[in-house]
Amino acid sequence: MKNIVCLLFLLSFFAACTNNEHLLDELDLYQLPAQGSLELIPTARLPVTTSSEATFYEDLPYGFDERHRYDLLAPVSDKPTPLVIYIHGGGFTGGDKTKAYQKEEALINSLLDNKIAFASINYRLLEENESIGVKKCLNDSRRALQVIRHYANDLNIDKEKIILMGGSAGAGTSLWIGLNDDFANENGPYEFLKESTKVKGIVATNTQSTYDVVDWHTTVFSEYEEEGMTQDTIVSLVGEGTLLKFYGLSSMEELDSPEVEAYRQTVDMLDLIDSNDPEIYVTRASAPYRFPEHKSAVQHHPLHANAIYQKANEKGLACVAVIPQMNIDNSNGETVLQFILRKMTQ
Repeated sequence: MKNIVCLLFLLSFFAACTNNEHLLDELDLYQLPAQGSLELIPTARLPVTTSSEATFYEDLPYGFDERHRYDLLAPVSDKPTPLVIYIHGGGFTGGDKTKAYQKEEALINSLLDNKIAFASINYRLLEENESIGVKKCLNDSRRALQVIRHYANDLNIDKEKIILMGGSAGAGTSLWIGLNDDFANENGPYEFLKESTKVKGIVATNTQSTYDVVDWHTTVFSEYEEEGMTQDTIVSLVGEGTLLKFYGLSSMEELDSPEVEAYRQTVDMLDLIDSNDPEIYVTRASAPYRFPEHKSAVQHHPLHANAIYQKANEKGLACVAVIPQMNIDNSNGETVLQFILRKMTQ
């Protein structure tokens, strides 16, 4: 009964905070209905076909919202296992944690064979008349990481051996979490906020390099300047509606305001790269290396992966890059699986 009253209070409180909605991602929405041990009830059906002995936990909560859920495929083990956390793509407007079981089934099987657990998470999506913006999605994913670490003993997870992985929006989110300074807050109101967000490695496929989208014409696509690449080009290709939703704005006039410029800086993971960050495996296959002519092309261009690779080299951060269209491949044949196995043993 106490938990229900608490939930009703929070919902009414959020409804009254319409003038401060950019702050909602820092409030109690992530607080679990109960602290302490996590009640684990296995799901009989596994989401993948595997020869490994594994247990599947479905829709575990990391907060109050219906999208604050994650799945865990855990190999049967008598000791804590490493973990790969998968963050789905979908442009922050769609997608679901279940997509991983089709896209990454072979990888999941190999991870389970090597006694590595696999978690797939959901997060809140951008909505019509969005007022918080992409930080809502990013913060959800990092809260999921902290909650999983908080319950590491219950989940039989080695919380010192975690890798973040994702495609497209999930790749960018993985980079944003992993390249930021540690979000652990020893003075946080809840125990899970004290958990570290530093990880062993990041796997980013089909990624964006930064979520300061407005400056892509200089940070990502500067080589196309002579072909007419400008800020207006980026805005036209991405779409004003997408940008408004992405930053939680009501009009384009707000885009260059000091508040929004500060917001854009906080989601610029490219600018966060330094030599102390976790090693990155970045790859972009099949997308053409040419002037982008539509929204998907500008969002998933191989130059995004290249920007990450070049910045990592500049800062002295280890980065495996496989970008065949640009004749970039320093992997020496190392696959994503082999990268994960290497990092988990370091």
